[in-house]
Amino acid sequence: MKATKLALTSALVAMALAGCGSNADNKESGANTPNNGGTKETNAAEDAKDSGASGEKVTIKYYNWDNGANQEKLATIIANFEQANPTIDVESVPLVTTGSTTDFYKKLDLMAASGDPLDVMAFSHVDFVSERAARGVLAPLDELLKADSINVDDAFYMTPKYDGKVYGLQDISSPWLVAINKKALDAAGLPVPTWGWTWDDFRDYAKKMTTGEGDAKQYGAFFHTWGEYANPVAYSELPHPYLTKDQTPAFGDKSFADFFNLRRAMEKEDQSAKSLSDTVGAKLRYDTEFLNGKAAMIPIATFIVNKILDTTNFPHDFQTVFAPLPASSNDVPVGTSYIGGHYLSVGESSEHKAEAYAFIKYMATQTDVVVDFPGSKAADKNKVMTALVGDKTNLVDLESLGATAFDSRIKTVYEPSYSTSYSGELKTVLENGLSAFLLDDLTAEEAQKQMTDEANAIIAKNKK
Repeated sequence: MKATKLALTSALVAMALAGCGSNADNKESGANTPNNGGTKETNAAEDAKDSGASGEKVTIKYYNWDNGANQEKLATIIANFEQANPTIDVESVPLVTTGSTTDFYKKLDLMAASGDPLDVMAFSHVDFVSERAARGVLAPLDELLKADSINVDDAFYMTPKYDGKVYGLQDISSPWLVAINKKALDAAGLPVPTWGWTWDDFRDYAKKMTTGEGDAKQYGAFFHTWGEYANPVAYSELPHPYLTKDQTPAFGDKSFADFFNLRRAMEKEDQSAKSLSDTVGAKLRYDTEFLNGKAAMIPIATFIVNKILDTTNFPHDFQTVFAPLPASSNDVPVGTSYIGGHYLSVGESSEHKAEAYAFIKYMATQTDVVVDFPGSKAADKNKVMTALVGDKTNLVDLESLGATAFDSRIKTVYEPSYSTSYSGELKTVLENGLSAFLLDDLTAEEAQKQMTDEANAIIAKNKK
């Protein structure tokens, strides 16, 4: 895409305000890196080999949104890293105090647009990495990874890529699954679902677990407002939920009509899922609806485990069991799912790329301090679950969690290289499309056409 620096900066600020930089100043990797004719990435790889040889200490900054207990764990990880790498100091810089990623991205993008040096950045979705790689904010890591003989596709569940290059490492994986209130499941006389169940089965379970009336009603299922809830099939079974390989809208796929109609049927016919209008109007949260017993099950990622264990903020006494994310049909290969996560990237404007890379590699592979489910496939599942759950097995069923989140067959067909600098805008198109379908009583075909037209307008705008 051709654009002036001013236009790019304006576009960046507009996207930041929507919740999603311009190209940061291109600086050589390392203050004392000689210009030997190699690329900046090659020079950074050479620096990685020699890092610390001079004994000169450098400080890198890690921009994140961590707060509370997460900050304490991060401080321990940083201390461990610094002990193993005495020439590198790491300064954690939480850009927000509320934990809001939306506010974090606004501040981060404004810093990038201003040309501030950015060493290491955290991201909550693979598309957010790709968007900023497309704007020139991030540094490619391929030569650094090659120097360490790391094949990212073998080592991690998901890797951010753009234009054929790697722009981040996954330190936390978040496989999507279904969390189920075991009391509600037992009361309905239902077994814990396993790999192979479908969304039609999910609907049937929700009907059977819906009980009570009025304020005492427990819905069988809850769907939040995020794009992932508008069509989980698009996230788990398509290469990309918004775009095809040739960068045309994916919203014409049959899965959108199928899932939209399932959502409507569950809300209006079965009344087994709270309506979108009630969810938006009351600003309902996914965690409180499930953990307060208002919904018997919820599709969600594994980050729900930490919330289940937090009985101070979410008091409850039922055990949660886990099932795989349902498939669209029995023909879908077992193990196919959607794996989100947390990603770390190195800034193109960083003067210490080698040191920044060393830190994100450590973060992505260490398990001395378990914060969440690791992005590394080599992690010991028993060590991870023991560290996370401890003795609170009355709240979290380890058997179903392990069978769901650590099944050797689990895989994703999600292709991050399809992502673009405007993927965030397309997610909003999906969210608005479902809203129009449910609230304006459109047919699925009408909603799909509306989404496709809006997506084509966004694509055309960004090709100028």
